[in-house]
Amino acid sequence: MTTKKYLFNPLSLLVVLAVFLSTWFTAPPSASAAARGAWAPNTAYAVNDTVTYSGSTYTCLQAHTSLAGWEPPNAPALWKKGGGGTTPTTPTNGVTFYADINYGGKAVTVGTGNYTLSQLNAKGIPNDWMSSLKVPNGWTVEVYENDNFGGTKWTFTSDSSWVGNAINDKMSSVKIYTGSPSPSVTKPSEVPSHIWRYVMNVDNKFGKGGDFALLLSAVIKKESSFGAGLPGSPSAGDGLMQVEPNTRNAYLSQFSSKFGRAYNHSSEQDQVCMGAMILDEKIVKFGNIYNGLLHYNGGDNWYPGATDSYGRPILANLYADAVYATYKGYGGKH
Repeated sequence: MTTKKYLFNPLSLLVVLAVFLSTWFTAPPSASAAARGAWAPNTAYAVNDTVTYSGSTYTCLQAHTSLAGWEPPNAPALWKKGGGGTTPTTPTNGVTFYADINYGGKAVTVGTGNYTLSQLNAKGIPNDWMSSLKVPNGWTVEVYENDNFGGTKWTFTSDSSWVGNAINDKMSSVKIYTGSPSPSVTKPSEVPSHIWRYVMNVDNKFGKGGDFALLLSAVIKKESSFGAGLPGSPSAGDGLMQVEPNTRNAYLSQFSSKFGRAYNHSSEQDQVCMGAMILDEKIVKFGNIYNGLLHYNGGDNWYPGATDSYGRPILANLYADAVYATYKGYGGKH
């Protein structure tokens, strides 16, 4: 990270007087210190509040109500460069990257997935950036020196208030996943190459290290025989993973948010993406892969002995047994 110079401009006697008056004759600011986001004029700040300004973090030295012209670099009597208040808590929904050391400056939180430079840029992270980061418990971050996961790789499994000179401002691509990556995932011999490409694309998006690709392959085998069982199928389900229309429609907005595009009913890749997104939700909601499969097939309200509107038993347990056995036969780890 390029060293940022400290701009020191002593306050004039007039400004000192204004600070005094502001401190004593305006409504008192909040007593508890907090991260207040970007600095703004006409705002009450308490001692140890932190703000960001021009990419750096500043800590409030004395309570005051800000005015235009009292920007942190111009008011050393009011602000000290660097974080000095409450350390930001570690997020649980993603990894947070910071522009400066000690969790200072611009912050961007990113969820699981593999991110090339262009994808990081789209998240607001420029090239060769990042001096500290917050990592949720059980998550792993792989930082790469070059785009497309090339060059030197550095791995983080916990918070780091300073990544070190060797890593500082050298991040060009990132992989983020929960747990440890599968050591090496091999395409099962019966899975067609194009299906494997679809499921690995999704696995990379979810940051699962290959294991999710094995599970999705097992689901596609059961649902559509890798696409061979679709012609003449009486089901109204959608393509490779047979997501029913009502379910599909309920997830269209979530699909667009997750994948950054509208769902294409005719795209086999989108069919896999849609089914994978729903299946992942069920796994998280119901605690494990097997239970996720039960409710992917039987619905959220499925229970042993459940029947459909015609009184026919919903045999989600048989479905889960078959898919889970295939997944484990492929080398599934969970």
